[in-house]
Amino acid sequence: MVSRIAAIVVGAVFLLAGASKAVNMSQWLRDARSQSVWKPVAVAVPIIELVLGGCLVGLPVSPLILGLSTALLLVFTAFLIAQIRVSSDVPCACFGSFLRRPPSLKDVLRNLALIALLFVSAALA
Repeated sequence: MVSRIAAIVVGAVFLLAGASKAVNMSQWLRDARSQSVWKPVAVAVPIIELVLGGCLVGLPVSPLILGLSTALLLVFTAFLIAQIRVSSDVPCACFGSFLRRPPSLKDVLRNLALIALLFVSAALA
C-alpha cells in the first residue's frame, strides 16, 4: 500500500508538471530555449512527464517505470544544480508557466524528496 501511494504521489507531480507545460507550450518552449535546452528535448519533456506520470498513477508499481522516473528526476536535478551554480535568473519552468522564478535549492530538495519516494516505492513493492 505504501509503495503504491509513494508512486502515485510522484506520478501526480509528473502529471501536474507535464500538463502545466503542455497547456502553455509556447511559454515552456521559450523558457527552455532561454535555458539552452534543445527544442526536440523541450518538446519531449512534457510528453515524457505525462507518460511516466500516467504509468505511476494508473499502473501497478513497475521497476522499469520507477527506474525511468528516477533517471528523469536525476537529470532534472543535475540541470537545476548547474543552473543554481551559475546563478541563472531564467525561470525554472519546472511546472510550466505556473512557476516563474529562478531555480533554487527548494527545487533540488523537492526532486530529492521525489527520488526518495521512488526508492521507498521500489523497496516496498
